[in-house]
Amino acid sequence: MQVDSILLDNRTISEFLSHFEDDIRELIQHIKKCEDIFESCFINSSGSSKKWVKEYLFLSIESTVSSIRLLSEGHINAAGNTMRISYESLCLSVLLTSPELITVGRGKNKNEINFNLAFGSGENIAKPHLAIDTVVKNSDVLGLKEGENWLREAKNFYNGYSHASMMVFSSIVLEGGKSIVGGGFNKEKLNIYAEHLKFIKRLLVHLPAIIEEIANRNLTSACT
Repeated sequence: MQVDSILLDNRTISEFLSHFEDDIRELIQHIKKCEDIFESCFINSSGSSKKWVKEYLFLSIESTVSSIRLLSEGHINAAGNTMRISYESLCLSVLLTSPELITVGRGKNKNEINFNLAFGSGENIAKPHLAIDTVVKNSDVLGLKEGENWLREAKNFYNGYSHASMMVFSSIVLEGGKSIVGGGFNKEKLNIYAEHLKFIKRLLVHLPAIIEEIANRNLTSACT
């Protein structure tokens, strides 16, 4: 393990871009659309907006950008973990603007809650790591029925990068058995890069409309 070169050499993303530049440029256009809508609805708007709603939406956009950068530098596990943060942040924004009671728990522990009150009180059931599951479970109530499948698929995909699971080894060991330390581009990982980009694009295609929908809710009443 050549730690000095890993930590001191100036690595570029040119090899990654030689394969995926068109994909990255397309993602940039989607991100710019997200930024424009976010600024229009939450930064330049004179209407009321809840602090946490705005900040979680910003975190969703920022985490997506950071994940793309991490992926292009070969930090596949970190990129996946960061994208899970993006999805969780988006789902929290959806939940925090819902005027409806939210169903949480299972079996005897199943209950309906005011998510904002539970979140504000720091209840375990309103913790960020449960947000995706909660949105999927309440997709009808939240008006995201069509998004249920892609949210569930994304959750299942990124779960593998959120813990010390067997899946993480596929990102740091090449087919020939050589281990990767500290990222860097490897042609053997082209299929993994492409899979990550597919999930990132799917989020970004939906994100502008979701941001606008969240902004159009009555945040004052929904978040009281």
